[in-house]
Amino acid sequence: MDYTVVKEYIDSLGNRGIVLGLDVIKKLLCELGNPQNDFPIIHVAGTNGKGSFGAYLSSVIKASGKNCARFVSPCVGGYENTYLLNGKPIPSDILINSFKKVKSAISRLEDLGMFPTGFIAETALAYTLFSDIQPDFAIIECGMGGEDDATNAIDSPVLSVITKISFDHTAFLGDTIAEIAKAKSGIIKSNTSVVSTIQNSDAAKIIKDRCIKENSSLYIAKSPENIKLGEDVTEFSIDDDEYVTKMLGLYQVQNASLAISAAKVLGIETSAVKEGIRNAEWGFRFERVGKFILDGAHNPDGAMALANSLKAYTEPCDTAFICACFCDKDYDEIAKITAGYASSVYCVTAPTPRGLDKEILCKAFQNQGVTAQTSESIADAIKQADIYKNVVIFGTLSILDEAKQIIEHLKR
Repeated sequence: MDYTVVKEYIDSLGNRGIVLGLDVIKKLLCELGNPQNDFPIIHVAGTNGKGSFGAYLSSVIKASGKNCARFVSPCVGGYENTYLLNGKPIPSDILINSFKKVKSAISRLEDLGMFPTGFIAETALAYTLFSDIQPDFAIIECGMGGEDDATNAIDSPVLSVITKISFDHTAFLGDTIAEIAKAKSGIIKSNTSVVSTIQNSDAAKIIKDRCIKENSSLYIAKSPENIKLGEDVTEFSIDDDEYVTKMLGLYQVQNASLAISAAKVLGIETSAVKEGIRNAEWGFRFERVGKFILDGAHNPDGAMALANSLKAYTEPCDTAFICACFCDKDYDEIAKITAGYASSVYCVTAPTPRGLDKEILCKAFQNQGVTAQTSESIADAIKQADIYKNVVIFGTLSILDEAKQIIEHLKR
């Protein structure tokens, strides 16, 4: 048995859809002996930047001499990247032992007429697995929202973190930034420490008010200064301390700043923070593989972050896009934000039931005045776009792992 068995089981629960609320997850965790209470949790909510923040802070905690586990969903680059310890997949034999406990508990609930979703099962496995391995800290990413997210079945995190809040999952979270911020700030518990990145004024007010209500301390990450972009690293400073990161993209320095603020609240020494920021890695966020740029931008805010990075790192008029989107995303706005940075766009259908038809995506880009066409597959699109100096692949995380494998095969 290995990670494949776990993924197949989680996928088999996919027809149960998305169910927000804590009743089922709390019942499941109770069946498992409430493992979420057995280790220190750093709980992370936000629209964009959760994965990058987690990579930075995990690396910092490792540099301080402690062990840090992470729950990442959705993961990219293989299902084994869902459950990490110090940045590496947890060995499958340890995972399977915890998985058997969770599967058995789910069977007992099903006998009682309760049917956990795939994400609830993943979350319960994260808490059970981390209880079994006992890390010094565990970074737990919300799947969607916050207050009603399955990961929120916890009482006292050592730290609550809010990354950038913007529009996404509006059918579930609301149509305004204030409504979305209310859902995500629901992870804030009484008498805890909270770290937030710089937010839209509406989101900032919601977070501040929630902290006041819960008597929790709020820390705002600072804006990095003296930013110097290089081909391989970015240099920046905060409070006269100089940092280096090899995670490219203009938006990554703010994610790093959020991790630096979190580390200070946790009492980690500056030398370990600098080392951790320098060593942090997280794929598919403005990741360069030769002339190819792989980026997980999949909503308007992510598209704007990608556009700003393209403006800083690439030359205009010699860049091709390969894009796929989900049908429930604001693909018209994504096209509007990014189209001006492309000479040509190759559209494909994302290989999931939520994948937007490539013809519809193609029309969205054509409506912005850019040359766009469809491709039958990622491999075909890469072959067609290869004439350009830069090739940017984005729109959904679901295509990036396949794209990277194809690119690395071409390089070999």
